[in-house]
Order: sequence, then structure tokens, then C-alpha cells
Amino acid sequence: MKTKTDKIAVLELIQAEGIGGAEMVLYNTVTHLDRDRFEVRVLVVGFGLLIDRLRTGGYEVDQFEFRNSYNLSLIQMIRKIIKDHKIDIVHSHLSRMNMYGYIASMLTPAVNVMTIHGESEFSGWLARIYYSLFGNLSGRVVAVSELLAESFHRRTLVRKSNVEVVHNGIDTGRFNNDFDRDDILKRFDFPSDTILILAVGNIRPIKGYGLLIDAFELIAAKEQNARLLICGGEIYDHRKNLQDRIAEHEHSDRIRLSPFVEDIEAIYSAADFYVLPSVSEGFSLTTVEAMASGLPVVTTDCLGPREIIDNNLDGIIIPNRDPALLASAIIDLLNDPDKCIELGQAARKKVADKFTIKEAVGKFERLFETLAGDRRS
Repeated sequence: MKTKTDKIAVLELIQAEGIGGAEMVLYNTVTHLDRDRFEVRVLVVGFGLLIDRLRTGGYEVDQFEFRNSYNLSLIQMIRKIIKDHKIDIVHSHLSRMNMYGYIASMLTPAVNVMTIHGESEFSGWLARIYYSLFGNLSGRVVAVSELLAESFHRRTLVRKSNVEVVHNGIDTGRFNNDFDRDDILKRFDFPSDTILILAVGNIRPIKGYGLLIDAFELIAAKEQNARLLICGGEIYDHRKNLQDRIAEHEHSDRIRLSPFVEDIEAIYSAADFYVLPSVSEGFSLTTVEAMASGLPVVTTDCLGPREIIDNNLDGIIIPNRDPALLASAIIDLLNDPDKCIELGQAARKKVADKFTIKEAVGKFERLFETLAGDRRS
């Protein structure tokens, strides 16, 4: 039997094939939790780079291959891990694993904590019913922004007292810009005088890259040195759709679609602008990373960025999904280098003040200690 002086055992649960925002939140949490107070292991449903990164870092990772939409074997596996490793907290990410994490935790000593990363996780009627039934019974539902928490409460009727906000945080030391820009540009066959517009995130419809590609065509017509780089793993076979859309444009030779890049800090350092064209974002970790790199950021008004950016002070938020409006905002910055410097400096300071990994993980540590303490007592 555990005593109050024992480490708190945490199981992190996620379904993953690549590394996106949710996977990075899990990775940052696992690698920064105080190992003198917490014993952490991870269950990844799927495969990919996240598993390799965690195992390389010496973390215990179990793996489950997901074959069907509903799989009792996964519930049995989670329950076995809870029993064998005396798990106190099952911390699940994204809607499907939130369901499995809660069901597997029922009638065990473990407390389930669900984290939601975007509105798409509760946009469907089935997900809303699930959260309405179980969100109040979970130890806590964590939302990555205040606006997401409010939307979740309003649409699922989960009481506000059981929803906690933990903003995504980053390790700001990773984004020190100490890289050779010319080498990075050569990697993508861009000339040294490139004005690089960058977007980062898994390639899927909700990321809105079609809007950015259309806007870039307008930018490229006015600025011959402009280049666009989109970095992200492929989701739902959407890359082919983007490639076809790019091919329709006159300046298609100035656009690159790159798979996920491990040294993404170096790519930020080579960029001149960062653009987030998403349809919806719960928070947007990549926007914070770009700000930490000192980049001027232009984003659509897609929920999460409202909580990160003070418009025209440390970034630009355009009010609607209009390619001409997005292009105009970037062209205005191209013509105002002093404004770019001001935005980048203010952005870097904002991240250092509000969105560090220390702040985010500290909130998770306090939450886990509270829930584990309540359970043990």
C-alpha cells in the first residue's frame, strides 16, 4: 500500500501517429514533471516519432496497435497498467483516448484527468453526449485555453468547477536562433535572399493551408523574393489535395510542403514571418514557438490565438478568412521592418512571461498532487 510520501504514479495516454500539438504537450509534460515526486509512464496508441523520442529519453512507453474503433483489449491493457504500476493518475489526451481513459479507470484506484485540445473534440453530437455524461465524473477536465474551457462548458454542460485551464507551455531555451540560415534555406532549395513565410502543423483540413496558399499567390505577385514553407506530418491524406491546389497557381515553384521536421527550432530561426491560417485552434503551440523565436506572427481569428496575442502589439489577428486580407497583412509587414522588429520583441517577451513549460507543468503537478492526495485520503 502506498503512503503519502510515495511518488505519485502518472500514466499519460494518447493516440498518435506523428507529433502535433497534443503530442508535444504530452512530451513536454512527461519530460518536465519533477521525477523526485512523480513516476511517469506513457501508453501510446499508434506508432511514430513520439515513442522513439520518449524511449530515447529513458521513459517507460507501452504501445498498443489500434485496429478497431472500439477495442476492449485497450481497456484491459490500461487497467492492467493501472494495477501493475499502482497508477494514481490516468492523464488522457484528445476525445477518443479521453473516453478510453475514463472507462478503463472506472472501479480502479486511479483518477482520470482528461485534456481537450480543440473544439473539434466535442463538435459532434456523440462526443458531446459522452462528455455530458462523464465530464463531471472525471477527476478534472483540462482545457488548453480559457476560451476553449468556456466553449466546452457551454456545449457539454460540464460544470465549470470541474474544468481547469492549463495553457500549453514551451521550453523557451530551445528557440535561441543560433542556427546557420543559409544552410537551412539550402535544405529547401531556397536562395539566400529569400523572404521566408512559414507555417507549421500537421497537414489536415482544419489547419486552413488552402487559405494560406491562395494568399501567398497574391504576395508572390508583389514580392519576387517571397517563399512559402509549410512543415507538417500528413493526416487524412490531405497532402495530395494541397499539392494540387499549389499546382494551380502561377508561383507554385516558390512553395514547399515539407514532412515533419525534427529540428523545427532551426526552421523558425530561418523564417521572416510566421502564419497560422487555421479554421479552429484550441490554443496553438506553434504560434507560441514562433513568438519565442522572435517572429512577427499573423494569424486568423480561430479561437486560441485570441488568448495568446494582443492584436497589433505582439502579433496580428485578421478578422475573417479572406486570402486578400491575409496577404495584405503580410505585405504591410514586409513594407514596415520596424513594425516587424517591435512585434517580434514583444512576442518573445510575452512567451517568456506567460507561456513557459515551467508554468504549464507546475499547474499539472499541483493538480495531480491534489487529486492523488484526495484519493489516498
